[in-house]
Amino acid sequence: MEKRVVLGLSGGMDSAYAAIKLKEEGYNIVGVYALMHDSCNGLDDAEALAKALDIEFLWVDARATFEEAVIKSFASDYVSGRTPNPCVKCNPSVKFKTLCDVADRLGIHNVATGHYATPCLREGRYSFSPAADATKDQGYFLYGLSQDTLKRIIMPLSSVVKKDIKAYFADNKIFEFTKGESNDICFAADDYREIICAYEKLPEKGQFVDINGKILGEHDGIHNYTVGQRKGLGIALGRPAFVREIDSANNRVVLSFAEDALCDGFKIKNCNLMATPEVLVGDSYKVKVRYRANPVGCKIVAVEGDTVSVAFDEPQRVTAKGQSAVFYNDEGIIAFGGVIC
Repeated sequence: MEKRVVLGLSGGMDSAYAAIKLKEEGYNIVGVYALMHDSCNGLDDAEALAKALDIEFLWVDARATFEEAVIKSFASDYVSGRTPNPCVKCNPSVKFKTLCDVADRLGIHNVATGHYATPCLREGRYSFSPAADATKDQGYFLYGLSQDTLKRIIMPLSSVVKKDIKAYFADNKIFEFTKGESNDICFAADDYREIICAYEKLPEKGQFVDINGKILGEHDGIHNYTVGQRKGLGIALGRPAFVREIDSANNRVVLSFAEDALCDGFKIKNCNLMATPEVLVGDSYKVKVRYRANPVGCKIVAVEGDTVSVAFDEPQRVTAKGQSAVFYNDEGIIAFGGVIC
């Protein structure tokens, strides 16, 4: 029986190498490019790559879906004092939805991408275990995928490291790659504030305050700041400071100094369960509250409706509302994730 797969084809090295790996495994590939925003249009590169690889190609205009599901919420989050994570929203709502929709139309079960992640099945539940290239592992961005989607996924780069891909294409001049590494905010590579301006009324200037409410100066609008930010604050205080909290209700940016820099825990909403079927009080995990953060120990201390309260084993840097918290079990498999609130 013919093995067929729908592959997300961006036009970059990773998706190209994913295609090569799939062909080696005997798959008949349909390469799909999802056009999500005019500012990051790589359609020509993707089509040329498909031709160079001799695989079937089609593209989908996903701009309207991407605007509604990702860009509008991105702008809304920033003016509300949250720091959004657009990739987390894009993956289930746009990228993988597009691939699955195409696969359904063509009668194909499997979908694949060039993500660095390892799909796994544990006790009847699908999730991701760490990729071979720990520096590139992207499971953090994929925690929002449903079980129905996860059971269809193939990740050809799960056992590959980036340096080997670069070495392969240095020796095999299949295609001249023009794209660099992916940008976390692909639709706002230059200045995310321009995106916000197009969709929301920008917040007015307000006050910088310390954790006791003492006024320190004037800020330029809460959309210009994010929790943890240390540079570009626009205020001289005589000692290093960083953003501890964005108080959107009072249009204030709370600044913190070294002596009051840590927090004991945080809360999340909108949980998506992966390896674990239920979030229970008392359960212990490792958690990442930012993509580049190291996982740290934590414990679930309360579950009230759709809100989960989490305590760090040891105090950590303050978390940013709107960012994702992804929880890992003892094997490093993603148990669940949610949005910090």
